[in-house]
Order: sequence, then C-alpha cells, then structure tokens
Amino acid sequence: MNDETRFRLYKRFIFTLVILSIAALFLEQIPDKGAALRIFTNVVDALLIIILLVETAVPIIQTKYKGLYIRSNWLTLIFTVVSLLIFAYAKLFQPRMITGNVAVSVLFFRNLAAGFKIYTRIKKLSSYFERFTANPAQNILLSFVFLILAGTLLLMMSFSTVDEKGISFMDALFTATSAACVNGLIVKSTVSDFTLAGQIVLLVLMQIGGLGIMLLSFFTVFLLGKKISLQDKMLLSYMLSEDDSSSLRSTVLEIVAVTLVLEAAGAVLLFIGFVPTLGLSVKNLYYSIFHSVSAFCNAGFSLYDTGLETFRLNPLILLTIAFLIIFGGIGFSVLKELRLFFKERIAHCVFKEKTAYKHHIGLNSRIALSLTAGLLLTGTLLFYGFEHGNSMADYGLAEQYLSAFFQSATLRTAGFNSVPFSHFLTPTYLFMCAFMFIGGGSGGTAGGMKTGTLSVLFAAGKAFFTGGDKPVIGRFQVPEHKVKSAVLIFFAGIITVLSAIFILSITEKHNLVHIVFEVFSAITAAGLTAGITPLLSLAGKAVVILLMFFGRLGALTIMAAAVFKSDRVNINLPQADIAIG
Repeated sequence: MNDETRFRLYKRFIFTLVILSIAALFLEQIPDKGAALRIFTNVVDALLIIILLVETAVPIIQTKYKGLYIRSNWLTLIFTVVSLLIFAYAKLFQPRMITGNVAVSVLFFRNLAAGFKIYTRIKKLSSYFERFTANPAQNILLSFVFLILAGTLLLMMSFSTVDEKGISFMDALFTATSAACVNGLIVKSTVSDFTLAGQIVLLVLMQIGGLGIMLLSFFTVFLLGKKISLQDKMLLSYMLSEDDSSSLRSTVLEIVAVTLVLEAAGAVLLFIGFVPTLGLSVKNLYYSIFHSVSAFCNAGFSLYDTGLETFRLNPLILLTIAFLIIFGGIGFSVLKELRLFFKERIAHCVFKEKTAYKHHIGLNSRIALSLTAGLLLTGTLLFYGFEHGNSMADYGLAEQYLSAFFQSATLRTAGFNSVPFSHFLTPTYLFMCAFMFIGGGSGGTAGGMKTGTLSVLFAAGKAFFTGGDKPVIGRFQVPEHKVKSAVLIFFAGIITVLSAIFILSITEKHNLVHIVFEVFSAITAAGLTAGITPLLSLAGKAVVILLMFFGRLGALTIMAAAVFKSDRVNINLPQADIAIG
C-alpha cells in the first residue's frame, strides 16, 4: 500500500468519524440516554481528541524549523489547547452534582465546550467538502447547509431554551432554517421559549444568513489584509454578480460597512421609539439591535409575540422598520449607486463645480427603484381598500394608512406585522401572495423571484404579443440567456409552490387559503403566516423547511449546484413539428 492510498483511506476515516461525531452531538441532546449511547458519544469524543492531538503534533515533529512553525501557527495551537482543556473540563465535572457559583461556572464552561464541539466538527466537515466543490453554487449551498446544521445543534442545547431542556430536532431545524434563510416563520416563541443565549444564536444566524456566510468569510480575509486565490475570486464574483474582479475587495468591504451603518442608525431610532415602553435600559438597547438586524436582513423575527401590533400607534418604530426592510431588500448595488449619485450632486451644489456628472443611476437600479415604489404604493392602496373595514375597522384613518404602508413594505420580503393576520379577507391573502412572489431587488437580503426577473418577464411578454424580435427595456435589448433564466425562475417557483400546496393539503387540516398563504410566505422568505405555522405536522414542517431553503438560495443556484461536469457533445437533431394549443 503506497502513501497516496494510505492518505486517501485516512481522509475517508476522518470524514466518517466527523459524520459520526455530528450524529453524536444530536444524540447527546436526548434526555435519558442509555449506557450504549453514552459509550458511543464518549468513544467518538475520545477519537476526535486523539486525531486533533495527532494532527497538531505531527507537523511540529516533522518540521525542521519548529520555532518558526509555532510562531506561524500560534493561533491554531492555542485553539487546540483551549479546545482540549474545555472538553476535559466539561467531561470531568457534572453541574447537577455541584451547587452555588461553582455550578454556574461549570455550566458556562460546558456550554462553551458544546459550542467548540459544534464549531470544530462543522469546520472539519466543511474543509473536507471544499476539495470537491469547485462549483461556486455548490459552495454557497453547502455554506448554508453547514450554517443551518450548526444553528440547529445550538438551539437544541439546554442553554438555548428557558426550560433548559432544549427543543426537538425538527423544531430546532425549522427555527435555524428560518433564521439562516432570513424568513421569519416560527414554531416556538422567540421571547418566551428561548433564553438570551438562544436569541443571540438567532440574531447571529440572521446576520450571517442575510449577508451570506461566504461573503462574511471574505470580508474577514480582506479586513486582515490577506489575498484570495483565483478560485475564491470566481466564487465571490458569482455571489456578487460582479464581472470586475479588481473591485471585489472594495465591494465586499462596502457591503458590510453599509449594513453595519444602516443597522446602527436603525437601532438608534428604534431605541428612541422603544423608550416609552422599555425606558433607557440595556433591554431597550438589546431589543433595538435585534429588531434593526432582523429588519435590515429581512428576517422578520421579533421579540414580541404579537409582532409589532403593540406599536401600530408609533410611527417612528413602524417607519424605521419599514425603511430598514426597503433598504435591505432593494439590493446593495442600488444603494451604492444612490450613494455615489447623491454624493456627486451634493458636491456640485455645494462647491459649484461645472464638470460633467460621472455617476448615473443604471438600468438595474432604475428597475429596482421604480418597481419598488410602484409595488409599495399599489400594495398600500390594495391593503387599505380590502382591510380598512375588516381587520383595521377599529383603527383611526392615520393608523389605517400607516399600517397599510407598513404591511405593503413588509409583505414582499420581511415578515413583520402590525395587524393580526388570521382574519383577512380572501382577496387580501391572494394579492399578498402575488406581491410576496415578486419579492425585492437582486443582490439584497430580500426573497422572491426579484423585481429584475419581473421586468424581464414583462419585456419578453410584451415582445411576444406585439411581434417584436427581441425583448427591450428602455433603450436596451434583453439578452436571450437572461430571458431563459427569468422564465426558469418563474416556472420553477410556480411548480414548487403548486407541489407544496398539494402535499400540505393532504398532511394538514387547515383552511386551503391559509395553506396557500403559508407556502408563498415560506418560498419567498416573507415569513408571514395566518397562524398555522406552530400547528404544522412533522411532514408539514419538513415541507416548509425545504421551501425556505429553496427560496433563500433560488432556483438558479440550486440547479447550478446540481450540475456536474460531463463531456457532452452537442448534436443538432431534426426539428419536431408538434401540435400545440
């Protein structure tokens, strides 16, 4: 057996061990484990510790320049030592056998150990898959899978829930998927069932899910002043739809900076808005940050069980949340163009410059802005028209228009509500489904098929019915591959929606209109519900989880991730004359 074969077998052994260790993490959450399960989890932990020690010690032993190696890898070595100490501490001490402040300390370190175990095993598994995923779409898909898996494990831990028992695997998977895919549908109360630690897990999942774990990884690399490989540049270009690789670094840094600035500004305004109910307190600060991140990432998670119904008389809170949703969902490229556009014009006005303008609003931004404004206005008028005498009958006129605008802003992507959703008129549910399906702008945190897709479909339809040769938007011709992509996105979404409605109509015993609304909400990352989400069966939850995942990644990414390289030969076959219509 040669060295290459041994190395390949070793890697397979490591992969199998990591898979078993992740399974052991789930098994450790079972309240009453038998002796066999305890032995299994302890053996897996021991093997992993041995592997960790071997992989750390062997390079030190083999290298000729040990001092240089240690100085170059000091962070990894410290992490290894800390991990071993925490694992040992957690295994040796049983908190239920200790009382007082010592028990609190032991619990803290055991929880820290759990976090380290999840991080190290997910990191190990992801590094194994990196060797096989040259396809950028596969990298993005797997990054979300690992993020959801880590979130699921953390939410199952005792420190995440108020009753200190954790939540079931299905509920944890549902909640983690909803947060990572910035959806907002919940089966457990965010404020009543989760501890502060559990809520912070959701907050981190929302922030990472909104921006994308790959983008945040590259941001860290750029922040440290390091360079990335050509393959990483291709991945980043795919994620950002950016053809100019020279501007990738500035684009990533600007996206994260804009996100943090807008979330901070939103948190300040929300802090002021929450003062009448929460006062000048740390709780107010936390609630403000949580809701600001949730709104900008279009996640829809709230620390109030009734959503924002309590604040329907507070325009500062509702308008702040609404505009955070709009800014987050309209697309980062649009925000960048708007910043440069207004910066240049303000500079010309202030300094009286007479040079020609360099920055203009591009076609993509004009489409996103015009459709967003049109949909906001139309949604406001439709919601007011249908519900002013129904769910908003007891509201004043100003409250009605404010709530109608707020729901118009949130229904296409975010999931907040200032009006109870369980007793809307059927036309309200149906027009909201259409608006949710459209979604927000490309390149932002919103879901749906996106405003750009709608504009391409409209242009293609207009060209078809008017006998035009090519679809045209403004003075620009739409490329054929863009039309094909738009049609694919539309029909993939419709087929998925119809399939999900059919399955849920079998597994669930709820009103069909409510089921339709739930399906559209899940696949478009809108996160709105007519109240049936916590009542879903296991099969229903599984279907909605898949819808949320599909909706966040999109049809194009999932289909691109499923494509494997093959040596195909293109052959022109005879054309078929098929009778249609």
